[in-house]
Amino acid sequence: MNEGSPDRWLAAQRIDARIEELRPEAERHVVGQHVISQVLLKRFATPFGSNGLKLVPFNLRHPNRLHKMASPRECGKVKHFARFASASLEQVWGKLETRISDAALAVDRGDVFQNEQHVQTLKDLIALHLVRSLNYRDVHERIFTTVYAEHRTALLTDKSDLLRLAVLQRSGLHLAGLQGLAAAADQILRPHLVNFQNGADFRVRIEDTFVKAKEMISDAGLEILVPATGEFLLGDTPALAIQQSGDRTVFNVAIGDSTAIVLPFGPRHLLVGRTPRNGMGIATVETVGFLNRLQVEAAQQRVYIRPNSGQEAFVRSYLNQGGRSARR
Repeated sequence: MNEGSPDRWLAAQRIDARIEELRPEAERHVVGQHVISQVLLKRFATPFGSNGLKLVPFNLRHPNRLHKMASPRECGKVKHFARFASASLEQVWGKLETRISDAALAVDRGDVFQNEQHVQTLKDLIALHLVRSLNYRDVHERIFTTVYAEHRTALLTDKSDLLRLAVLQRSGLHLAGLQGLAAAADQILRPHLVNFQNGADFRVRIEDTFVKAKEMISDAGLEILVPATGEFLLGDTPALAIQQSGDRTVFNVAIGDSTAIVLPFGPRHLLVGRTPRNGMGIATVETVGFLNRLQVEAAQQRVYIRPNSGQEAFVRSYLNQGGRSARR
């Protein structure tokens, strides 16, 4: 599907070339893929002696159930997040994730802004969780479905008869009737549909989008918020690009349309990307509550809670007051 502006055509050519480059690795998979970095999950966990680190995966669809504790390794995973060459994609994420622990120690010490590499690591971590997310996968599927339908319609309604001419040049056949046109359009578009269905298009575009997201976030500042009281929640879609206008806040907007991008970085820290400056800040109790409610609203199914923190009561109360009502 290479129609459109020259830039869009070149981008599509680059995507197609990368798919072919990865095709020999298509069946090399990581079955359980973390969409939340384990380093991040561990920051919300509590040690329980020989049982190791534990946190509470709170199922928002069944809030009144007993929520059993789990290890960070068991949380934030999707069985088949990427279905094409996912092992090589894990290598892309791994290059960043090996740097997170040192940056996290600097955050805890309070000297993170003295090291530009640590600051860049945290910005890249925000970008990672924006694109390695169930929300991004949903958006990708919606966009492909829409664009595919638009291209198919354009081929069938082209008054210049380019489709008929293309088939004539390729096969010597003269197309007659809508059924013949439809069959020809489907044949032309079939490679793109196959790459969508087998996950190749998603695999390559998520890698490409990660690079672009890092560039966009890198150019702005980073603020780290510390709660005046209380603590932050972590949802299963934790990085949120938000747009604030007056009293209205919209989340999951495009990076370029966002006024900030937030990512909880432990109960006592929250990263805010695309800010005017670098530095630490204090989140009021109202701000903490607002940001936690955003995590609940944006989550696909779960939020992850530090054991014995009392946050389960907060989440249940918010749900009982009508939170996430638009999803019901």
